[in-house]
Formats: sequence, structure tokens, C-alpha cells
Amino acid sequence: MVTHSAPFIVGTDLGKTFGYGHAAIHALREVNIEIHRGDFTVVVGPSGSGKSTLLNIVGGMDTATAGSLTVGDRHLTALNARELTDYRRTSVGFVFQFYNLVPNLTAVENVALAAALVMPRADATQLAGDLLDQVGLQDRKDQFPRHLSGGEMQRVAIARALAKKPGVLLCDEPSGALDSVTGAHILAQLQRTARDTQTAVVVVTHDQSLAPAADHLIVLGDGRVVEDRRHDNPPLLEEPALT
Repeated sequence: MVTHSAPFIVGTDLGKTFGYGHAAIHALREVNIEIHRGDFTVVVGPSGSGKSTLLNIVGGMDTATAGSLTVGDRHLTALNARELTDYRRTSVGFVFQFYNLVPNLTAVENVALAAALVMPRADATQLAGDLLDQVGLQDRKDQFPRHLSGGEMQRVAIARALAKKPGVLLCDEPSGALDSVTGAHILAQLQRTARDTQTAVVVVTHDQSLAPAADHLIVLGDGRVVEDRRHDNPPLLEEPALT
């Protein structure tokens, strides 16, 4: 964990309400968070606790109905729809439970497509190859998604998310569709990514067993933060070999 003088993500009294009156659902209530670059932050809680809602707001895919949110020098709660689109395209990497790869593009083309949003195409292709090397897919770059395993597709998704060199990497149940060995490998890669690239990596999960490995643990319940603590020198996750 690297501690910075100022957090990169700051949410103050964040609220999110769906609907009105008696039918209103309060997905988030007075949520306060501070997340630093270089931290492997884990957000846990049961279904309906507000985890995905919080992730969507930080990622600019949804907007809060109360409070304020700052990511770097951007005040997200003051951005219009066009500005939020630009934020998502250039500043945030997303890794979801399902991989959302373009089926008719190879692994390297999927990654280069994301990189081309922020750099010239030739540089994007070079970076895509380098990132796939980093996630252990040196020999799978020219394969289409249908020829890749679930773990390989998730590693392509991680490389694609990093291709924009984002300040924030948001991961929603990234190991949820994988077997236990592959899932452990993916989570270890995400932890290492936070440390190696000084990215603010935020993993949303219902799996409490990941909590001890977090630099920063946030526990949600009924839309509120019920626990928020930092760990000094958390253990490195084992990165089991994949067969």
C-alpha cells in the first residue's frame, strides 16, 4: 500500500435513491469514502447493500442523487452526460464478471481498440501486445475470444482495462464466473496491478475471504458504510499457475 497526502477518490455524503415517495429505494445513504492511488480496495457486502451502485457512480455510469464525488481533479457530480462519457472513455478501466470482448476481434485487437481511445493507433497496437505479455498471454494474442478459456478472456479484459492507463480500475465480481484456481490468479493480478502501476483498483465482491488482502476494506450494508479500515502490509495473494 502506498499512502498519499491526498486521496484520489473522495465521496462525501453520497446518496442514491431510485423512485419517489413510498416506492423510493435508497440504494446509498450518506456514504463517505476516500480511496488512494496504489491501493487494492475491496468493497464487500451482501446483495442489495449498494456495492454495484457505488461502483457505477464512481465509474460515471450512474449519478448520485445526493452528496459529492471527486475523482482526481474531476468533480463527477457536476459533470453533464457528455463529460461523463469522456470520463468513462479516457480515465476509467472496467473489469466485469462477464468479459464483454468484441467477438470478431483478436485478443490484441480488443486491447488495442481501447488503447486507441487515448493514443495513436500504432502506439496502441504496441501497448496492447506489451499488456498481453504482462498478463501471461504472449502466445494467445492472435486468438479470437471463442478460442480462449474464461480465465484467458478475463486476462484480456484486464489488459484492455489497463490500455487507457486509467487512474481508476473498477472490477465488479471479476472472478465470479471463474473456477477457484483461475479466480485466485485473476485477483492476485489485480492486487499486483494496484501496486505496480499506482492505479486505484476497486474490487466489488460478496466474497469476504478477500478482505484480509485488501489495502483498504469497505463494508456496505443497507446502503451505508458499516466498516472502513486500512491494513498495513496486507499479504500478497498467491498467483497459482494456470494449466
